[in-house]
Amino acid sequence: MKRSIAQAAGISRETSLSNRTVTMDNLIVSASHGLNLSEKRIISAAIAKLDSLTKSPQPKPIRISAVEFSECFAIEPATAYEQLKKASQNLFQRYISRVHQTPRGEVIEKIRWIDRIAYQDGEGYVELNFTSHVTPFLTAIEKRFTTYKLQHTSALRSVHSWRLFENLNRWKSTGKWIVDIEEFHRVMESRKSYQQNFAQLRKWVIEPAVKELVEQCNLEVSWQPVKSGRRVSQLIFTFKPAQKQTSDLLSQAPETQPLLI
Repeated sequence: MKRSIAQAAGISRETSLSNRTVTMDNLIVSASHGLNLSEKRIISAAIAKLDSLTKSPQPKPIRISAVEFSECFAIEPATAYEQLKKASQNLFQRYISRVHQTPRGEVIEKIRWIDRIAYQDGEGYVELNFTSHVTPFLTAIEKRFTTYKLQHTSALRSVHSWRLFENLNRWKSTGKWIVDIEEFHRVMESRKSYQQNFAQLRKWVIEPAVKELVEQCNLEVSWQPVKSGRRVSQLIFTFKPAQKQTSDLLSQAPETQPLLI
């Protein structure tokens, strides 16, 4: 029997990207990520590869090959090459956007994801380094963090679904995410037209994302809007793993207690 490209490259179930864990501080989970789907895949894969690099005194570049990228996200190798190549042109400009309150008012903070990226065309891989500002949110984590296996999001075909998954995961201990509509728009990076028209937000963001999580992540998810007068002011998401799903789908350290930020 002809071996797959992944098998030929020595990628087993144990060594595959999909078997690795993505871990982020909740401050990053609740921020705007500024990434499209292929960029989100690459950043998440790089985060999942951090474990073996954090003990190094000097940060090493994180390498993601087109072969393992293709195997993890079930896409054609040619598509994997193209996504990695395009990311090498765009990811350097992407940043996290955080909003937090201070005694003097609201502060909007922007943090670049990476400070170096290189694409090796002949070999088909990307190498990147996270910035010194974002790395502590991905490595020096003790409390208030979210973690999940990359395989739980590898089948998602929408960045909205992925971001919803991460934010539900953050509240796994309660099974409920109550979010102000302004924060939801920021986290999901809703278009201005969706912010002005809840029916469009419902049609193009919420319902497709919930549907994909139910189908691809085997979650039971329900939601409802909360109104203040005629305006939707909050959303309430209630969720749990479907009965046939293993308990580690929304995995989080048992001692971790999500807190409002």
